[in-house]
Amino acid sequence: MHAIELNDPAGFGTAFLHQTLLQGFQSLTKRDLELLIFMLLERDGAIGRSESNAAVALKLRVTPAKVKGLRRDGYARWRALVPEEGDAALQRIVAAALTEDNLRSGARHVSQRSRKEGFLAIRIEHPDDAQRFEQALVEVGALPVYERNREVVAVRFDTLLKIAERWGYLQPDPQATLAVLEALAPASEEVADLLKKDIARLRWRDVRPALNSLGAKAVASSVEGGLKGLLKLAFPFIPD
Repeated sequence: MHAIELNDPAGFGTAFLHQTLLQGFQSLTKRDLELLIFMLLERDGAIGRSESNAAVALKLRVTPAKVKGLRRDGYARWRALVPEEGDAALQRIVAAALTEDNLRSGARHVSQRSRKEGFLAIRIEHPDDAQRFEQALVEVGALPVYERNREVVAVRFDTLLKIAERWGYLQPDPQATLAVLEALAPASEEVADLLKKDIARLRWRDVRPALNSLGAKAVASSVEGGLKGLLKLAFPFIPD
């Protein structure tokens, strides 16, 4: 059995007492109390937001579907308990979603045709995080694409670059980006074309198409090491 241990038991108890008294003693329904306890467990870190529904279900001894419902309804009812700036939330979500393990897991739910077209399978099980990520897609002019699993969204590599640009994650130095591309794909046509340009006058608009093309190729070929290197150019906070 996977036991749950609180990181801050005193803080958990204080928050629970405060909310139950604030709402009026005995005024909360059984469902309200379930959601409150769950939200406080996530806020404490005893349950990780990036943990899978199945992993959390083992800890709570319930079904994964029950965990999904707790996560969805908990944030609808008690969102104020876990305030988080939108930019910080997106960075956390992307960092968790673009690990090699998660990408490998998500790839099972996206067709080979989609991968050949440059679509990366991104798995986000937490309903609130999935909603935030979908909103980021909409803000850069894209739409969520689902295939076999609603928890896996297919995203084109160039759409990820748009998100990285929109939120200021990209490496700002085009020459530094070219150096990384040289190391990752020294024999590629994209890098060869860039090296023909005047390096001193190289701009991001020159590098972006090459990065996007190499990214789409890496997605199609499932070369994880190269793909990870390209993703880290766009999202430098992705864990090693």
